This record gives sequence, structure tokens and C-alpha cells, in this order.
Amino acid sequence: MKKNKFTAVALIATALTLTSCSSTIYPGLDHENITISGDEYFTSDNLDYIYEKLHDASTTGEEVRDIIISNYTLGYIGDYRLIDGEIKLIGFDVTDETGATETTEAQKFEFIQNHEIYHDKDLNGDYITPDQANLANYTNRIQIFKDIILDNTITTLFTEANSDSYKTDNYFNEVLYARSKFPDYQIADFDPSFTDGKNIYDKEWESEIVWNNEQGHYELPSADFPFTNGILIDSTISTENIDSIVGTDNSTGLPMLHINLYEEYINKEIIPDILNNLLVEQYIYDNQYTTLSRTQARKINYVAITTTSDNINAARRLINAYIDEVIVKSLEPYQTLNEENALTETEEYQPLNFDVLSDAWKGIYDDDPSFDATLVEERAPIKEADGTYKYVTGNELYEQARFTQIKTHADAINSRDGSTSYIDGKKHTYYENTQYGALMENFALMNNDRNDASSNSQWSSFTNSGEYTYEHGLELQTNEIRIDDYTGYLVGTSSSGFSDLPTAITDSLFEYSVSLDTPEDRTQFNSRNSDYVTMVNGRYFLKRATSLSTNIHDQIVIPDSDSSTFYIVEIEYALNQNKMTPREDQDAANFEIEQTAREIGYTLASGDTYQNTAYLYYLENCGIEYNDQSIYDYMLSTYPDLFDDSNN
Repeated sequence: MKKNKFTAVALIATALTLTSCSSTIYPGLDHENITISGDEYFTSDNLDYIYEKLHDASTTGEEVRDIIISNYTLGYIGDYRLIDGEIKLIGFDVTDETGATETTEAQKFEFIQNHEIYHDKDLNGDYITPDQANLANYTNRIQIFKDIILDNTITTLFTEANSDSYKTDNYFNEVLYARSKFPDYQIADFDPSFTDGKNIYDKEWESEIVWNNEQGHYELPSADFPFTNGILIDSTISTENIDSIVGTDNSTGLPMLHINLYEEYINKEIIPDILNNLLVEQYIYDNQYTTLSRTQARKINYVAITTTSDNINAARRLINAYIDEVIVKSLEPYQTLNEENALTETEEYQPLNFDVLSDAWKGIYDDDPSFDATLVEERAPIKEADGTYKYVTGNELYEQARFTQIKTHADAINSRDGSTSYIDGKKHTYYENTQYGALMENFALMNNDRNDASSNSQWSSFTNSGEYTYEHGLELQTNEIRIDDYTGYLVGTSSSGFSDLPTAITDSLFEYSVSLDTPEDRTQFNSRNSDYVTMVNGRYFLKRATSLSTNIHDQIVIPDSDSSTFYIVEIEYALNQNKMTPREDQDAANFEIEQTAREIGYTLASGDTYQNTAYLYYLENCGIEYNDQSIYDYMLSTYPDLFDDSNN
């Protein structure tokens, strides 16, 4: 006989907040009044309405299942909420969802006692009775959950907001995104009834935030302006740096989204889905831990430089310059420079700054005549031969790669007539063979000679056949280059997370020997024994499958099948069972292992196989009775193992 036997689930579950998964729910359609959870009352009219709305609907069974799981999740994991721009756990951080009162140490420990999920484990994987002296451990574990919730919340917001629906000429207008959530969800203090207070549809909220070049900051239309409008979502805004996407400070006009505006939407729609995924992740962590190591999960940082037949040789020179000037001289992966440019040891892995190469390949420079054409936005810290430290700029890569700087219109069109100029009368500086350089070479062909076929072609291109001015067209095409990103950060397994990479990369990356050839103690790396990995300054790089020499350029620059795109792949970790096995008396190392395990487990949790197995496991732990045939049929067909043969 099964330990937990299901007999019935009531349709009215959708109208209830379950206090625990052992609650019994009755439809009670023949009762005049019924008591639910001891203090909530439903009339027969209430119940009839609910029943008629849900009974025998095609998705009823799944909806009821989801409600059971969601309520189980809240009881098992806890109620995480976004409060005042921070992820907080009700009962541990604050006493209730208002966030007004912080908990005491005693209340925190009481919460831990009631939630086994946050207890420490021994080396056998069994939970240990909590000790208040270890409250810091439990707090750190809760922080892992908070980080996962915040990261995935931001990723969801960014994916939604980074849509053409909320942009004008590639410029993001936050007010448009905010309006898409309103009035279904409260947005800050905008009035949903339109009878009092601020109206989100007023034109004043469409004002753009502009950069004040003289004062060096963004200028808001008013001191309390709540939105970021007119911002270009370029490669500086990405999910690898959530601070570039969200914040709560509206005074600067940045970052892209102001998270406190969407608190209700996040708490009602985004976080519940994340918590359900965390419930599945917890099942994997508790019951299928070895699965995490067998997935051979990988975490990588890469750059992919896309070329044409006209600039392929220049691209290789620039890539080689980056290898020589940055990779070969790079700091070790747990080092960085502080504000005084002094070496600082870090606990977290510091991936290479591939943005320096990516931005150099774009090659966009300020068109101000006084601009000295030096990239300073993206910098890579290195150690020089004399032991001092510095930052490498894109301009230094150009010099090393022998890129030619073009300063005049005469040089742009290969004319000896120095009196010619760009059609807009401005000076444009660029480097040949870059993406921006190719754009400016086309722009340089424009003139007022209507008999010049080359010029006429460019007029059509830059004005979209007369739809707008050529000045606006130049801005649009320049911004198209700006928003391209040749870099990537990926975490996943051979079956999930790496579909953007060619098979030339993934086939080598997921060779089992890669996990063996990337020891955690990097002093143990043996280059002679590895066909797939090489190491430079403590950093692991994926090797080209058919390296022609031992030269570092040849080894780590990996072309795709038609040699039009060149990749460099830094391996941050490649997991195996040994690396994922907790160590005795190594709390810090074990905590890092747990962080990684949960990171990978969350990725796996979205798959149907793990989700169905986990839901079955948790449903077996519930003691809910039901008496509706349609719900019974759904549960029986989806989770037959829940039932005894006598029930089938």
C-alpha cells in the first residue's frame, strides 16, 4: 500500500489559500454554509459559481495540480517577495509581506527549525538538526535562493522589456513597458481608477532622459521622474550584470528598469513560477544529487567575432592582438585591480573581459573632432613585464593589429583632393576593417551629384528610400552596430543551454576528459595530457580540435564550419562527480559546491522529466482528499503511481 492515498481533490481549490498540504478540501455543494481552514466561509452560491466555472474544463486538473504544488512550495520553501527593491523571505527577514518589521534572531531560528530545506547536511546527505550557533550557515543558504530568484526575475523582466514593442528607433522607453503592465498590476503610485493622483498615460511620462555632456550625468525631466526613456540597450546592458538592468534609484535615469515599479507584477506572476522551479530543483538536490555531476555541466565565457571575406584577415590580426595583449598578460582568475590599480584577491572567479575585443571589432567612436579615438569604456586589467598593472584599451589593440585610422574624407574615399568633405560637413574618425569603418566608408560615398550611382545607392540606404533624413539614417545604422554583442556567458549541460554555439565548440566542450583536464587546483593542470584544454595564467581555454601547432593563437581560436566566425572559449568550470562531492571539514568549499549544484539544478528543473518526477514525489507527500471525477481522472492519467491498484 502507498504511504499517501489520494481519494479526491475539490474544484474549489482555485478559490482557496491552502494553509498546508495536509488540509482536506470539500466541495460541499449541498451545504448551505461551509467552513474552510477554520475561519473562511463560502455560501452555496459561491461554491456553485466556482464549480460551474471549473468543472470538466480541459485544463481543470492541471490548474488544481498547480495550485496544490504552489501552496506546497510556499510551505516547504517559504514565501519570498520583492519588497522595496530587495528579495526578502517572509518569516525570516521580515515578519509579514509589508516588510515593516524585521525579525529577531530567535524568530529567524524558529523559521529555520520549521523549514528543513535550509538545514545543513552531513556527508551522507542527511539533514542535521539545526543549531542556533550555525545561523550564519542557514542565512548563507537562504542567500543562494535569493540570488537565484533575483537573477531569474531580472532575466524575465529584461527578456520582456527588450522588445521592439517598447522601443522607438532602437531606444527603449520604460514608460511603454510600464503601461503594458498597467492597470492589471499596480505601477508605483499611478492611480488605476484614473480618479485621483498620477495618470500613467499622461504625455509628460514620455519625456526622454538625456545625457548632459557638460556635467557628465543624465538629466531627468523632473526630480521625481520615474522612468528611463530614450536609452539604447547596447552590450553594456546584459543579464551578466543585473545592476545594468535594474535598480531602485530613479535620480540618475539609469539603469534600464526601475524594479520597484513592478513589485506587484513580480510578486504575483514571476516569483511564484521561480519558486515552483526551485521546488523541482530541491527534489533533484535531495534525491538525485549524482545526476548533477553526471550532466557534466559547463560554465563558459566566450567571444565570437563574425567576419566577411573582406575583413577576415583583419579580424584574425585583431584577435591575435587581444590574445597577446590581454590573455597572455591577464591577471589570474581570482584577481582584479582595485580603484588604485593595485592587485586585489577575490573569492569569486573573474572572467576575461571579452568586451574589449567585441567593442574594438565594432569600432564606434565619437564623431567630435576633438575626440582622440581612444576606447576607454571597456578596459581589461593586465600585468606588465615589469610587474606593474595597467588596463588595455581598444586603441592599443588597433596599434598591435596594424589597423589604419582614417581621419579625413579624402582618406575615406582614397582621394588626393583634400578639399572634399563628408556630406554632413562633419569630421568622422574611424578605423578601417571595423564594423563602423565599413559603415562610414559607405557614408563617405554620399554627395549631391544625382548622376553618381554609388551616391544614389547610399542615399537610398541611409534615408530608407526617403522615409527620413540621412542624418537619422546614420544614427540608426550606427546604433544597429552598437547593440550587437559578440560575447556570451553560458551555464548548462550538453542538452540545454548551448544551442547558440556550433558543434565544433560543443562536441569538444562536452568531451568527458574536459572535466578531468580542468582540475580545481590549477597547479595540477598538465597540458601534455589534454587534447581539449590549455591553460594561460590559471585560466582554462577550449582548444581547437585540429590545432596546427602549439602556438597559442592556433590553439584557442576556433573557427566555425565555414571559417566566417572565430571563437575563444574560456572554461570557468567543467563539472564531474568528484568535483561535486562534499569534503569533510571544508565548509567554505562545500558551500561553493552547493551554490554550483543549485545553479545547475535550477537549469535542469525546467525539463518535463524532472518536473513530472518531482511533482509526483511532492504530491505523494500531500494528504489531500478529493471527490471530483474530472480531477481524479487527470491525476490518475498523469500520476498513476499515486494510486493503489484498488483505485484504478
